[in-house]
Amino acid sequence: MDIVAALSLSLAIALSWQGFRPIFAVSTDEAVLRSPATMLASSVWLGSLGLAFSAGSIGAGGLVVSFGLFLSVLLQKSSVRAPAKVSLALATVFLVSHLCIRV
Repeated sequence: MDIVAALSLSLAIALSWQGFRPIFAVSTDEAVLRSPATMLASSVWLGSLGLAFSAGSIGAGGLVVSFGLFLSVLLQKSSVRAPAKVSLALATVFLVSHLCIRV
């Protein structure tokens, strides 16, 4: 797997995780679950996950996903935060850029 393609997938995973994660919480409001932002974040995250494992071996896919989740934790603990819509837009851009690199 090309390093730029893997990095773009890791960034897409990292930036979309905060929008995807609330669907697993019991206390999440139904309006959040049905919002277009949550649906887009879920699509980006699951698409990136599938592409990470389809591009190479299970080990390489696991490394891409784990690096993306590690970046997500770093971004969450960072003092500099972007709005959720900006993060989701960047995640979409990184996913599309991965698709452009792979084609």
